[in-house]
Amino acid sequence: IMATEDNFIVAIELGSSKVSGIAGCKQPDGAIQILAFAQEPSTTFIRKGRINNVNKMTQCIINIKEKLEQKMQKSVSRVYVGIGGMGMHTVANTVVRHLDSKVEVTQDMIDSMCDENRNSANIDRDILESVPQEYRLGTQLQTEPVGILTDNIEGHYLNIVANSTVREEIRNCFRNASVSIADLPITVLAMADNILTGPEKRSGCVFVDMGSETTSVAVFKNNMLRHLAVIPLGSANINRDIMSLQIEDDEAEELKLKYGSAIADSDAEEHKPILLRDGRQVKYEEFCGLVEARIEEIILNVKTQITLSKYDNAQLIGGLIITGGASHMKDIDKAFVRDTKFEKIRFVRNLRIPLVNKDFPDFNADGQWNAAIALLDKGEINCCGGSIGQPEPEEPEEPEVPEEPIITEEERLRIAAEETARIKAEAEAEARRKLEEEANLKAAARKNNFKLFGTKIRDFFSGLVSEKDN
Repeated sequence: IMATEDNFIVAIELGSSKVSGIAGCKQPDGAIQILAFAQEPSTTFIRKGRINNVNKMTQCIINIKEKLEQKMQKSVSRVYVGIGGMGMHTVANTVVRHLDSKVEVTQDMIDSMCDENRNSANIDRDILESVPQEYRLGTQLQTEPVGILTDNIEGHYLNIVANSTVREEIRNCFRNASVSIADLPITVLAMADNILTGPEKRSGCVFVDMGSETTSVAVFKNNMLRHLAVIPLGSANINRDIMSLQIEDDEAEELKLKYGSAIADSDAEEHKPILLRDGRQVKYEEFCGLVEARIEEIILNVKTQITLSKYDNAQLIGGLIITGGASHMKDIDKAFVRDTKFEKIRFVRNLRIPLVNKDFPDFNADGQWNAAIALLDKGEINCCGGSIGQPEPEEPEEPEVPEEPIITEEERLRIAAEETARIKAEAEAEARRKLEEEANLKAAARKNNFKLFGTKIRDFFSGLVSEKDN
């Protein structure tokens, strides 16, 4: 979308600590011009990336929309909403086609296999996105199989799945707030696309986004997503551990930023106790021990996900690329090296997208808007509904595309059995019709023969009478 005052994109990120809304225009050179932005705290209604209070979430959406509209003096007709949160992960799936003879693989065959894969989801989970991996044709692996001769094709897919209620919860809240959703891109993939370089994705790397209540891990190799998982642990867990020392949340956050370290100082006993606001003291080694233990747990969970991806350090040459608020902690690089054995680590504070924001020179200096900006960059549809106070321009209603029903294996077998029975019944009916037709032809032939025989008899006797008369 080219930048005009009536042509902009709006994106909303549903974070566990805050909901962020941003409006902007894409420039011809790839930069994004920031028009407006707004944030609302979300700790009371979003838990580990999942909505747990519909009313509060609905009110938050209304507030964000009103703030953006007030700043721009333009109405917002629709928004892009990032999807993520606890429970989102990838599941591998295989679809096989056995052919009677060697034939050329067509795009229709590949599309049919992709459709079968999309229908393989369980009732309790949605496939948010499907990433084709490779296709095995005989003994060779191909990423572009169309046009190749084969008598057997095996498609490998990586499905990003989440609980079936996740998308519906988001849609319900936005529907209640009278805000249309343009699309639901996956937040961690939008971030990865704007942070990772081509060589990193090609040579293999691990993208880690350390959020407030979740840590997202995505493994890439040969330019493809190979594994994704959202771990239900984040920087808020560190705060809760500190709060176990009878410290309030805001003070715990302050102390974490001031004293927290991913690796406790070996000479911790030499440090003075930490003085709290109420005059109490906490032993420095006790405080640092809590922080280090939780960071170690998060990193070991990241390492587990790397292992589950079936790629090792030697194959992931691009190393670790880490972003998110918790990644700013002191000595966290040393902790990652110690616990994952990766030597190559790159920490990212900002996206590679240039921003045009003359009115907000310090906007996103700390990277807290990265996810919302990445989602905005994914947008293609104009979100402007016209000037405030003027009627919104009428748009032709887009026909609703019905969601494809999820077909279970039992349902698929039942449909196949019904189809087989239908074909068999049609064949039997056709056979009966042919038999009846043959019987009718034979009956007609017999009738004609009788007529012919009668004619000959009549002619014979007529001849005898004529001879007698003569």
